[in-house]
Amino acid sequence: MVSLSDIEQFTTWTLGALKTRRLAVEGYCEMEGCREFYVFDLDNLIENLGTDYLVPKIVPGVTCKTCGGRVKFRLAMMAPEQ
Repeated sequence: MVSLSDIEQFTTWTLGALKTRRLAVEGYCEMEGCREFYVFDLDNLIENLGTDYLVPKIVPGVTCKTCGGRVKFRLAMMAPEQ
């Protein structure tokens, strides 16, 4: 059974929906004083996890390369093509 705390760890976005809407997947370290910034390769994520994968708020198993803190996902708009 899925608990409320488990549900709260995911967004309502799938990787496929992000690609369709031309959104970027970014993240940052939650550790105070670090806040290292990351940009994820959406095509690579889809290849490995599938288009229907729900995007988590906290990236499971991904830690900051600088300090080891948790990395939190953020969505960003892609720049329009010229």
